Amino acid sequence: MAKLKVSIFGAGEIGSALAMALSASDDFAVQVIDRSEEALDRLRTMNVKATLHAFGHGDELQGLLSGQDVAVAAVPEGAVNEVAQAASRANVHYLDFSCARPGTRAILAPLAENRAVFNGCGVSPGMIGNVAYGLLSAFSPVTDLTIRVGAIPRYPTNRLGYGQIWNVDGLIDEYTRPSAAIRDGHAVWVAPLEEYGQLSIDGVSYEEFVTSGGVEDLSIFSESAPKNVTFKTIRYPGHLDYMRFLLDDLGLRNRRDMLRSLLYNGLPVIEDDVLLLVVTARGYRGRQPTERTICHRFSPNRSLGPFNALTSVATGYAATLLSMLHHGEIAARGSIAHHRIDSETLLSGPFLKPLLSR
Repeated sequence: MAKLKVSIFGAGEIGSALAMALSASDDFAVQVIDRSEEALDRLRTMNVKATLHAFGHGDELQGLLSGQDVAVAAVPEGAVNEVAQAASRANVHYLDFSCARPGTRAILAPLAENRAVFNGCGVSPGMIGNVAYGLLSAFSPVTDLTIRVGAIPRYPTNRLGYGQIWNVDGLIDEYTRPSAAIRDGHAVWVAPLEEYGQLSIDGVSYEEFVTSGGVEDLSIFSESAPKNVTFKTIRYPGHLDYMRFLLDDLGLRNRRDMLRSLLYNGLPVIEDDVLLLVVTARGYRGRQPTERTICHRFSPNRSLGPFNALTSVATGYAATLLSMLHHGEIAARGSIAHHRIDSETLLSGPFLKPLLSR
């Protein structure tokens, strides 16, 4: 079988981790494209078996996709449409890690008639959708669905119990933007940092509260029709109070530049993190209330590269989808509903299994 030729746009953490994962497999031929020579130089030091290209203008992107099979947008959200347009013009399969915005969907709609289009292929959105969808399919009827994701330090050392695990701007968006939810069967937006709760996993105490961006496409749950769906973040106890102090008491909610500088310069970079995916479904059997929870825990695996658990699971999920596409296990055209893939099948594959802590 010929190798699947994958072009990854972006040599940041996600792009680099995906390049390392794919290039370690004989199924893929990888090239990485970035505007920054410095970012490409960093990738060179990792000895990744990939072709590296720098580009200066967006018009070059279509040419770089000549003869390729897949374009991957591992870029900030503001640059996703540029890659989507290049993929559409080059008529290649497309994958990204973001919630699909209406503008991006419009760009990719003609491409989906001939090629596979994957949107939101990380952790959240991404893997968490498979876990939640699978639980809904196995446990019905469901009245309430609570979806939780937490990427936290394995060993917290500060009062926030947190550090730089992913993009600081994305973190601020999570804490300040409204969250998509379902209430009494209707799609609504709810305020972030609300609906505080506590939970315990394997004897460790955590707190949970609403944040944005985790699962914005609530239509993936329409078949099971839960009355209430809530997305929450998991943190160590006390985190929420300190964040409310920063955002509300100090007024940094309206001073994003100052908040970003504070978090970026004050929080340590975390390489040894823990990623928790916890989904709870509640319903009734006759008059008897019932509840079921699924919990998956992931840790970094240094044999796979110098990346934390959050980055490794995000790219492992994307790599698994591309592998399934290559082997004909996923349709080669259309907007792919990858949340329907059985989560245990995904977790048993070579890209995710080494990261899973049972």
